[in-house]
Amino acid sequence: MKRFMNAIFLALVISALAAVSAMAGDKDKVEKKTITFPEDVMVNGTLVKAGDYEVKFDESTGELSIIKNGKVKVKTSAHYEARAEKARTTALRTIQSGSNVELKGVTFGGSSQDVIVGSSSMSGTQ
Repeated sequence: MKRFMNAIFLALVISALAAVSAMAGDKDKVEKKTITFPEDVMVNGTLVKAGDYEVKFDESTGELSIIKNGKVKVKTSAHYEARAEKARTTALRTIQSGSNVELKGVTFGGSSQDVIVGSSSMSGTQ
């Protein structure tokens, strides 16, 4: 009976350690989804043609990457901004700028934050 209780205790300790390490690993969150660009879009001065791309945001580096066929087409700085409620779908946020359409952000379905292109606003002098 003592051996059985020791085995149960050991299993519980291992499970607890696994749960703690899983939570700690969530710190450097990378969000990625496949998104269809319905039209050509300018991203950080680079034209991204209409089509399917993998869009990846790395929170630890503050970098948004747009990838096609395993090759990074463009990278730009980005940051999270809170949403009033969780997004239902994944969507691009664009704005018409002259004759070009520019990427302003990405909303990942199920997220309570939007990824906004550009550095986060900072107070202070430049």
